[in-house]
Amino acid sequence: MRIRATVATLATATAAALSAAALAVSALAVPAAGVEQDDSPTTFRDIEVNENRDYTVVVPAARKVRFLVSAIVSDPSGVESVSFELWHGASREEADGRMAQVGFDRCVKINEIESKCEAVVVADPYDNLRSNALAGVWTVGAVAVDGAGNVTREYDNPWLARIKRQTHLSQADATPEPVKKGQDVTVRARMIVGSWEQHRDVPLIGHQVLLQFRKGTSGPFTTLKKVKTDRNGWATATVPATVDGQYRYDFAGTSLTQARSGRADFVDVK
Repeated sequence: MRIRATVATLATATAAALSAAALAVSALAVPAAGVEQDDSPTTFRDIEVNENRDYTVVVPAARKVRFLVSAIVSDPSGVESVSFELWHGASREEADGRMAQVGFDRCVKINEIESKCEAVVVADPYDNLRSNALAGVWTVGAVAVDGAGNVTREYDNPWLARIKRQTHLSQADATPEPVKKGQDVTVRARMIVGSWEQHRDVPLIGHQVLLQFRKGTSGPFTTLKKVKTDRNGWATATVPATVDGQYRYDFAGTSLTQARSGRADFVDVK
């Protein structure tokens, strides 16, 4: 829904009226009664979340993360202010999670009609991320006040953020060391993920990780096996050792969890 709220017409536009409009925007207030379908020329482009790190924000189990949301906003009368909001769910009206910006936005004028506006948003496991079910895709909405005091709410554009749970993958442990050529070597590593509900790291259960190997200590890794983590988060695989090299596990991540590569363990083959 893209709608425009018309600021009350006064004989002289006062500073108080502009201040009230700005406060309404920062609070992301619902449209006033009687607003009409938006015909405002205000436009938004180049939305960035977390300074364009693939629109992804990784949040630990018990620590809040501050990140930037920004956009290029254009209006013939200039841009007064912009505020941002994120929500989780099928629509803004049906959202089961919300994140609003903290404090005021910062708009830097590019030219007479365009500004780059950014604001800080906080993802907090103790506040707006109390459920692990809130990991995944969030929608970004924006509200702008132009230089004439008109308010435009932009809620239907497909601007998305990915809010993911932080993961950790331990260093691989390969045994025995050293190993005779052709003898089996067993490689283990543990995968954990932040629980926003328990505020601690817990085992990542039943997820696929890749056992990888590279000859020597440099060059690309080659995948040897696909392994699923057990109920305690451990991945275990056995392969024959043929040459000196390093073993590690790699996790590709999901739409809900962060990708990780564990540190490698060097095995000397005798």
